Amino acid sequence: MSYPAAYEPMQGYRYQILSKYSNEPYEHCDYAKDRTEKEYLLGEYNLAYGRGYSFKVIELPQKYWE
Repeated sequence: MSYPAAYEPMQGYRYQILSKYSNEPYEHCDYAKDRTEKEYLLGEYNLAYGRGYSFKVIELPQKYWE
């Protein structure tokens, strides 16, 4: 499985959130520790970024989770 160029695992997090505008490549946006935090952040980013932006969530390997 190949990851986007913005793939940057960080210790203590389960999810990495990526964003992109239109046909641009994905960029790092944020990290989330659990599913609840991930859903909350995606909702807030959808409101803040507006139309034209899309988000992708990567579940990081278990060795990075707390």
